[in-house]
Amino acid sequence: MKRNPIILLLCLLTIFTSCSKKEMTLEKIQASSLAAVTATTPANTNSLRGINWADPNGNEAPSRVVTPSGLTATITAANAAAVGKRIADSLKQAGGTTVRMPITPLTASSSSYWPVYQAAINAIVTEGCKVILCYWPDGVHHVPDTTQWYTMWKKVDTVYKNNAAVLYEPINEPVDYSSTDLCNLYANFLTQLNTTSWKCILDGTGYAGEVISVGNDSRLTSQYLGLHCYWWFYGSYNVWSSYYNIVSGKVGAYAARTVITEVGVETFRKVSFWWQWDTGVYEDQAFLTGSLAYSKDNMIGTIAWSGVNDIDTYRWFSANNNLVEVNPGCANMFRWSWGLTASPKWRGPIADGRYKLQNRASNLMLDNLGSTTDGAGVAQWQDGTSANQQWNVSYTDGYYTLSCVTGKNCLDVGSNTS
Repeated sequence: MKRNPIILLLCLLTIFTSCSKKEMTLEKIQASSLAAVTATTPANTNSLRGINWADPNGNEAPSRVVTPSGLTATITAANAAAVGKRIADSLKQAGGTTVRMPITPLTASSSSYWPVYQAAINAIVTEGCKVILCYWPDGVHHVPDTTQWYTMWKKVDTVYKNNAAVLYEPINEPVDYSSTDLCNLYANFLTQLNTTSWKCILDGTGYAGEVISVGNDSRLTSQYLGLHCYWWFYGSYNVWSSYYNIVSGKVGAYAARTVITEVGVETFRKVSFWWQWDTGVYEDQAFLTGSLAYSKDNMIGTIAWSGVNDIDTYRWFSANNNLVEVNPGCANMFRWSWGLTASPKWRGPIADGRYKLQNRASNLMLDNLGSTTDGAGVAQWQDGTSANQQWNVSYTDGYYTLSCVTGKNCLDVGSNTS
């Protein structure tokens, strides 16, 4: 039936004039809150990029509250907020936007610590960053007590339901579930919490190793998908393209929804990433280059494992109170994949690069004599074009490492002190 627009207008005016100013204000606030969490379908996930802030004693936190590096079970809310703020500020300077943090039932149920943990979360959000809260089960890879799990998430949701800057990752690495059971778990979770679109990151099957099975479920179409990437998931390869193709196969048609919530290499291995496009590089270089190149090409957000974790050899920053990048070359690879730099190269006092090393007294070149085995000697030799005289110089954590192009072995004094 065709409606008379004049009659409709008069009706609307009558309704509006009968509402109090207070009621109208409340409606506007509610509408604003709803708009904040009802996002349109994302074109990509590159806005979700950053680091993990982890508990050095394990995010599972058995029989205790979870305490990422810099937090303690007895820290004050003000001090927790200060830690969160300095991490967020340093992350922004590094080009990131997002901090992934663990959540456990004991953390959310603690009347004394839960407000403190919120203070850290809120400080990060106040600085303009996003937070991903991820549930870590203790000792298993499934939800051992669904009642307790829902109680935890509803406690979280009471605080952050209408905060678009705080996302939920219902479970980390759900290895124990079949793809069918995992999709059912997620569908029930979304129904129980009545979540809005794009509020959750749903880990893929296994160790979050592939997202296609979850992505295919029509009940889960309006949520992000979580992928984890490490080179030992895929095997040892010495060229970046191998890992590029593998990660592509784990994502399938769902790149626009996928967030890689864990990806990283041991930053303390002191290898850089400026010659990573070569064939015959270390697994770390090949893997990180290939996976991040795929992420760059598809504008996928990547969350480095780890970021702040004061004992982890994978960490981005030296410590929670010393937020200096351990391996700037590695960090620059992430920035490159985020589209923030033109070239993934670290420029230290001496730029990372490939050099020949000449003895000033003899004018001869350092030469590894073609050796590819540990413990072999090096020597001086006449200047030539051989790869034996070409040394990859890499800066990490205040030191330089020299590895020969032939064999990729590093120069090492061994135990010799004389």
